[in-house]
Amino acid sequence: MTPHDPVRTADDLWRRLLEHQPAIAAALAMQVRDLPEDWPLRVLGYGRPEAALAQPPSGPEHRVEVEPYRTDPEDCPACGEAPDYFCRYHKGVSAGYQMLGQSLLDAVKLDRDVTVRTVLRRLSDAEDAAERGELADAVDRLTEETQR
Repeated sequence: MTPHDPVRTADDLWRRLLEHQPAIAAALAMQVRDLPEDWPLRVLGYGRPEAALAQPPSGPEHRVEVEPYRTDPEDCPACGEAPDYFCRYHKGVSAGYQMLGQSLLDAVKLDRDVTVRTVLRRLSDAEDAAERGELADAVDRLTEETQR
């Protein structure tokens, strides 16, 4: 594990903001420009900004993900930087699929007549619905089908 280096992290964050989110970089620069002269004390609670540089992060350190997410985790720059392989976006996608899959497994346990083909069709329908932005409706339909 690398030691906390706020200067290197800030340089990296700034470079990534300029590359991927130039509007956010511009807004941040304007906010910094408008800070009052006594900003270290007002904003950070320290008389000098250098004193704040020595402070460790509060809680577990999370890398700020700036790059745009890509559908495929293998091709996602944010996933490539994540210490545990998945970025926050893909962790959420994975958790969603696990939750959906578990509910379908529960449905199979409740209804012995449900075939693997039906389960796979339901998963495919849910994936198609998610791509169209209709996942909540698909989950409701699946829930209604399993309750019949």
